[in-house]
Amino acid sequence: MAARDEEMLGWKRLEQGQLERAEGHFRRSLEMDPERVEALNGLGQVYMAWDELDEAAELFQMALAIAEPRLPRGKRRTGWHDPHVRPYLRALHLLAMTRIRRGAYAAATEPLEAMFAWDATGVDGEAYLLLGQCRQRLGDIERADECYEKARLRRPHAWYLYGLTRLLLGHSSEAAHCFKSAVDVVPEVAPLLAFYPRVRGIGGEGAPRHRQAVQFVSTTVDLFTRDSRDLIRALVTGEVASGQ
Repeated sequence: MAARDEEMLGWKRLEQGQLERAEGHFRRSLEMDPERVEALNGLGQVYMAWDELDEAAELFQMALAIAEPRLPRGKRRTGWHDPHVRPYLRALHLLAMTRIRRGAYAAATEPLEAMFAWDATGVDGEAYLLLGQCRQRLGDIERADECYEKARLRRPHAWYLYGLTRLLLGHSSEAAHCFKSAVDVVPEVAPLLAFYPRVRGIGGEGAPRHRQAVQFVSTTVDLFTRDSRDLIRALVTGEVASGQ
Protein backbone atom coordinates (compact mmCIF):
# COMPACT_ATOMS: atom_id res chain seq x y z
CA MET A 1 0.00 0.00 0.00
CA ALA A 2 1.32 3.46 -0.93
CA ALA A 3 1.94 6.30 1.53
CA ARG A 4 -1.01 8.21 0.08
CA ASP A 5 -3.35 5.25 0.62
CA GLU A 6 -2.29 4.90 4.24
CA GLU A 7 -2.78 8.62 4.76
CA MET A 8 -6.28 8.55 3.26
CA LEU A 9 -7.20 5.63 5.52
CA GLY A 10 -5.86 7.64 8.44
CA TRP A 11 -8.17 10.55 7.66
CA LYS A 12 -11.11 8.17 7.28
CA ARG A 13 -10.47 6.57 10.67
CA LEU A 14 -9.97 9.99 12.24
CA GLU A 15 -13.36 11.14 10.97
CA GLN A 16 -14.88 8.00 12.46
CA GLY A 17 -13.28 8.70 15.82
CA GLN A 18 -11.05 5.63 15.65
CA LEU A 19 -7.96 7.40 16.94
CA GLU A 20 -5.66 4.43 17.51
CA ARG A 21 -6.31 3.07 14.02
CA ALA A 22 -5.87 6.54 12.53
CA GLU A 23 -2.54 6.88 14.30
CA GLY A 24 -1.38 3.58 12.86
CA HIS A 25 -2.24 4.57 9.29
CA PHE A 26 -0.60 7.99 9.57
CA ARG A 27 2.56 6.46 11.05
CA ARG A 28 2.78 3.86 8.28
CA SER A 29 2.34 6.64 5.72
CA LEU A 30 5.23 8.56 7.29
CA GLU A 31 7.40 5.46 7.42
CA MET A 32 7.06 5.26 3.63
CA ASP A 33 7.34 9.02 3.08
CA PRO A 34 8.66 11.01 6.09
CA GLU A 35 7.90 14.31 4.31
CA ARG A 36 4.23 13.62 3.67
CA VAL A 37 2.78 16.83 5.09
CA GLU A 38 -0.85 15.80 5.36
CA ALA A 39 0.11 12.64 7.24
CA LEU A 40 1.95 14.85 9.74
CA ASN A 41 -1.15 17.05 10.01
CA GLY A 42 -3.35 14.02 10.51
CA LEU A 43 -1.10 12.52 13.17
CA GLY A 44 -1.03 15.89 14.89
CA GLN A 45 -4.81 15.94 15.00
CA VAL A 46 -4.80 12.53 16.65
CA TYR A 47 -2.52 13.91 19.37
CA MET A 48 -4.78 16.96 19.71
CA ALA A 49 -7.73 14.66 20.27
CA TRP A 50 -5.71 12.99 23.04
CA ASP A 51 -4.94 16.46 24.46
CA GLU A 52 -1.21 15.92 23.92
CA LEU A 53 -0.71 19.46 22.67
CA ASP A 54 3.10 19.62 22.79
CA GLU A 55 3.43 16.59 20.51
CA ALA A 56 0.72 17.92 18.21
CA ALA A 57 2.37 21.34 17.93
CA GLU A 58 5.72 19.76 17.03
CA LEU A 59 4.08 17.77 14.24
CA PHE A 60 2.37 20.87 12.83
CA GLN A 61 5.63 22.80 12.94
CA MET A 62 7.33 19.95 11.07
CA ALA A 63 4.52 20.05 8.52
CA LEU A 64 4.99 23.80 8.04
CA ALA A 65 8.76 23.44 7.60
CA ILE A 66 8.23 20.89 4.83
CA ALA A 67 5.26 22.61 3.17
CA GLU A 68 6.63 26.15 3.12
CA PRO A 69 9.30 25.59 0.40
CA ARG A 70 6.67 23.93 -1.80
CA LEU A 71 4.39 26.97 -1.88
CA PRO A 72 3.79 28.51 -5.35
CA ARG A 73 6.00 31.59 -5.03
CA GLY A 74 4.66 33.30 -8.12
CA LYS A 75 1.03 33.01 -7.04
CA ARG A 76 -0.15 34.27 -3.68
CA ARG A 77 -3.64 33.68 -2.29
CA THR A 78 -4.31 30.67 -4.48
CA GLY A 79 -6.48 29.35 -1.66
CA TRP A 80 -7.58 26.09 -0.09
CA HIS A 81 -8.24 24.40 -3.42
CA ASP A 82 -4.57 24.65 -4.45
CA PRO A 83 -3.03 21.25 -3.49
CA HIS A 84 0.32 22.92 -2.86
CA VAL A 85 -1.22 25.40 -0.43
CA ARG A 86 -3.83 23.28 1.37
CA PRO A 87 -1.39 21.33 3.62
CA TYR A 88 0.30 24.58 4.63
CA LEU A 89 -2.99 26.26 5.50
CA ARG A 90 -4.15 23.23 7.46
CA ALA A 91 -0.92 23.16 9.48
CA LEU A 92 -1.18 26.89 10.26
CA HIS A 93 -4.77 26.52 11.44
CA LEU A 94 -4.02 23.48 13.58
CA LEU A 95 -0.91 25.04 15.11
CA ALA A 96 -3.02 28.07 16.06
CA MET A 97 -5.58 25.76 17.65
CA THR A 98 -2.95 24.14 19.88
CA ARG A 99 -1.95 27.60 21.12
CA ILE A 100 -5.54 28.69 21.66
CA ARG A 101 -6.21 25.59 23.70
CA ARG A 102 -3.21 26.48 25.88
CA GLY A 103 -4.48 30.03 26.31
CA ALA A 104 -1.50 31.42 24.36
CA TYR A 105 -3.64 33.87 22.40
CA ALA A 106 -0.87 36.26 21.34
CA ALA A 107 1.15 33.36 19.93
CA ALA A 108 -1.92 32.03 18.11
CA THR A 109 -2.39 35.24 16.13
CA GLU A 110 0.81 34.67 14.12
CA PRO A 111 -0.24 31.48 12.27
CA LEU A 112 -3.79 32.79 11.85
CA GLU A 113 -2.57 35.99 10.22
CA ALA A 114 -0.20 33.99 8.00
CA MET A 115 -3.19 32.16 6.51
CA PHE A 116 -4.47 35.32 4.80
CA ALA A 117 -1.40 35.57 2.57
CA TRP A 118 -2.45 32.34 0.88
CA ASP A 119 -6.21 32.37 1.28
CA ALA A 120 -8.08 35.69 1.36
CA THR A 121 -11.09 34.07 3.01
CA GLY A 122 -9.07 32.66 5.89
CA VAL A 123 -10.41 29.24 4.83
CA ASP A 124 -14.02 30.24 4.68
CA GLY A 125 -13.89 32.75 7.52
CA GLU A 126 -12.57 30.42 10.22
CA ALA A 127 -9.27 32.29 10.66
CA TYR A 128 -11.10 35.63 11.02
CA LEU A 129 -13.40 34.10 13.64
CA LEU A 130 -10.54 32.66 15.68
CA LEU A 131 -8.35 35.73 15.27
CA GLY A 132 -11.18 37.90 16.54
CA GLN A 133 -11.52 35.74 19.65
CA CYS A 134 -7.77 35.92 20.29
CA ARG A 135 -7.72 39.69 19.91
CA GLN A 136 -10.76 40.10 22.14
CA ARG A 137 -9.14 38.00 24.84
CA LEU A 138 -6.03 40.18 24.50
CA GLY A 139 -8.19 43.28 25.05
CA ASP A 140 -8.02 44.60 21.47
CA ILE A 141 -11.76 45.04 20.97
CA GLU A 142 -11.55 47.26 17.88
CA ARG A 143 -9.45 44.78 15.92
CA ALA A 144 -11.60 41.90 17.17
CA ASP A 145 -14.62 43.80 15.87
CA GLU A 146 -12.98 44.07 12.43
CA CYS A 147 -12.36 40.34 12.37
CA TYR A 148 -15.91 39.44 13.36
CA GLU A 149 -17.29 41.80 10.74
CA LYS A 150 -15.40 39.84 8.08
CA ALA A 151 -16.11 36.44 9.62
CA ARG A 152 -19.89 36.93 9.65
CA LEU A 153 -19.95 36.88 5.84
CA ARG A 154 -18.97 33.21 5.87
CA ARG A 155 -19.47 32.06 9.47
CA PRO A 156 -23.01 32.89 10.66
CA HIS A 157 -22.10 32.22 14.30
CA ALA A 158 -19.86 35.29 14.11
CA TRP A 159 -22.96 37.51 14.13
CA TYR A 160 -23.19 36.90 17.89
CA LEU A 161 -19.60 37.98 18.47
CA TYR A 162 -19.93 40.96 16.14
CA GLY A 163 -22.96 42.09 18.12
CA LEU A 164 -20.92 41.70 21.28
CA THR A 165 -18.04 43.89 20.10
CA ARG A 166 -20.47 46.47 18.70
CA LEU A 167 -21.96 46.65 22.19
CA LEU A 168 -18.55 46.85 23.87
CA LEU A 169 -17.60 49.71 21.55
CA GLY A 170 -20.72 51.64 22.53
CA HIS A 171 -22.87 51.01 19.44
CA SER A 172 -25.96 49.71 21.22
CA SER A 173 -28.44 49.98 18.36
CA GLU A 174 -26.06 48.23 15.96
CA ALA A 175 -25.45 45.53 18.56
CA ALA A 176 -29.19 44.90 18.89
CA HIS A 177 -29.49 44.61 15.11
CA CYS A 178 -26.57 42.15 14.97
CA PHE A 179 -28.06 39.99 17.71
CA LYS A 180 -31.40 39.92 15.90
CA SER A 181 -29.60 38.87 12.71
CA ALA A 182 -27.74 36.23 14.71
CA VAL A 183 -30.97 34.79 16.10
CA ASP A 184 -32.42 34.70 12.58
CA VAL A 185 -29.51 32.83 10.99
CA VAL A 186 -28.38 30.61 13.88
CA PRO A 187 -31.32 30.38 16.33
CA GLU A 188 -29.85 27.33 18.11
CA VAL A 189 -27.16 29.46 19.78
CA ALA A 190 -29.40 32.10 21.36
CA PRO A 191 -31.09 30.07 24.14
CA LEU A 192 -27.78 28.46 25.08
CA LEU A 193 -26.08 31.84 25.46
CA ALA A 194 -29.11 33.33 27.18
CA PHE A 195 -29.35 30.70 29.90
CA TYR A 196 -25.83 29.21 30.12
CA PRO A 197 -24.73 27.48 32.35
CA ARG A 198 -28.20 26.44 33.54
CA VAL A 199 -28.93 25.18 30.02
CA ARG A 200 -25.88 23.74 28.26
CA GLY A 201 -27.78 22.06 25.47
CA ILE A 202 -28.35 18.50 24.46
CA GLY A 203 -28.06 17.00 21.03
CA GLY A 204 -27.77 13.57 19.53
CA GLU A 205 -26.37 12.29 16.28
CA GLY A 206 -29.38 13.64 14.41
CA ALA A 207 -28.87 17.26 15.48
CA PRO A 208 -25.61 18.52 13.93
CA ARG A 209 -26.64 22.19 14.01
CA HIS A 210 -27.37 21.90 17.71
CA ARG A 211 -24.01 20.22 18.36
CA GLN A 212 -22.29 23.05 16.49
CA ALA A 213 -24.18 25.57 18.62
CA VAL A 214 -23.14 23.81 21.84
CA GLN A 215 -19.52 23.76 20.72
CA PHE A 216 -19.62 27.45 19.78
CA VAL A 217 -21.13 28.48 23.11
CA SER A 218 -18.80 26.30 25.17
CA THR A 219 -15.73 27.95 23.61
CA THR A 220 -16.95 31.56 23.53
CA VAL A 221 -19.36 32.04 26.44
CA ASP A 222 -16.60 33.59 28.56
CA LEU A 223 -16.35 36.43 26.03
CA PHE A 224 -19.95 37.56 26.43
CA THR A 225 -20.77 40.22 28.99
CA ARG A 226 -23.82 40.20 31.24
CA ASP A 227 -25.37 43.04 29.20
CA SER A 228 -24.92 41.17 25.94
CA ARG A 229 -26.47 38.00 27.34
CA ASP A 230 -29.36 40.00 28.83
CA LEU A 231 -30.06 41.45 25.39
CA ILE A 232 -29.96 38.00 23.80
CA ARG A 233 -32.20 36.64 26.56
CA ALA A 234 -34.72 39.40 25.86
CA LEU A 235 -34.81 38.36 22.21
CA VAL A 236 -35.27 34.70 23.14
CA THR A 237 -38.11 35.39 25.59
CA GLY A 238 -39.85 37.90 23.33
CA GLU A 239 -39.23 40.87 25.59
CA VAL A 240 -37.73 42.61 22.55
CA ALA A 241 -39.83 42.45 19.41
CA SER A 242 -37.86 40.89 16.55
CA GLY A 243 -39.03 43.61 14.18
CA GLN A 244 -37.61 46.47 16.27
